[in-house]
Amino acid sequence: MKHVQLAEVRMKVERLSSLTRSIDLDYPTNRAIVIITLLFLFGISGFQLFLGRNISAALYSGLRAGAAVFLAWAFGRELDPDNELSAFFAAFLGCTGFLFFPSPFLLGLFLELLLIRIVNRSTGMPSKTSDSLAVLLLSGWISLQGNWIFGLFTSLAFLLDSFLPAPNRHNRIFGGAAFIVSVLAFLKAAGQENTSLNIESTFPAIQSGLFMLTVSLLFIPIVLSSRKIKSGGDMTGIPLDPLRMQAAQLTALLSAGLLTALRGWAGAESLMPLWGAILGVSLYGYLHMLLKKIT
Repeated sequence: MKHVQLAEVRMKVERLSSLTRSIDLDYPTNRAIVIITLLFLFGISGFQLFLGRNISAALYSGLRAGAAVFLAWAFGRELDPDNELSAFFAAFLGCTGFLFFPSPFLLGLFLELLLIRIVNRSTGMPSKTSDSLAVLLLSGWISLQGNWIFGLFTSLAFLLDSFLPAPNRHNRIFGGAAFIVSVLAFLKAAGQENTSLNIESTFPAIQSGLFMLTVSLLFIPIVLSSRKIKSGGDMTGIPLDPLRMQAAQLTALLSAGLLTALRGWAGAESLMPLWGAILGVSLYGYLHMLLKKIT
């Protein structure tokens, strides 16, 4: 009875949106990431309390930590759907990244996750008009807060979706609208002094550049090897399109790379869970290839 009710809830959610993906706790890996997320959440909260922070501040920090780890795992599943374990590499790096860079831009990360799903169609279905409108509104709000580049990322995702196989042509309109909002947000930000995410950089820009270059060089061969995808869409079961998957992987890398190039470590920190996923998927891929050669 419980399983039937959960299935009904899932179907209702899926009818409302083509971008949502449910977490089935009966599935071992899903259960594992929920446990890891909660452990990290309470661990960071407890450590903050130990340091003398008040309960609300400690819990807020813990919630950010848990969200960062879960998002790193979620990005890993989107970027490498055929290998469930690679997402746990991403989650581990998400934990590590949060310890050194504890200020991820969670709303921007959530937007990035939706943009990747628009491009790779991991649910198996194109985005609905209501999905595209919601993403455009979220992107517009973020862009007008001084983060104009997120409007550019949104425009790119919409346009890719409208030209890749089985194109969703109405997203050309949304892509154009996102680009216009991005330009307006840039012009608005150009007249203000503080246009960044208000995160202080702690390392020279050259180090963030080397980090970006190293991770990119590790990830690009993984992208090139994604010529065949076995995993099917959540709603259809039909194998995902390899070209769309590669486009989504490159979109993720471009988004993280451009923000880091523009803002140094501040930009890298804001999308650190995404960087963790990109690096985690890469390291898992090379480890998997090494183990295949050994055996």
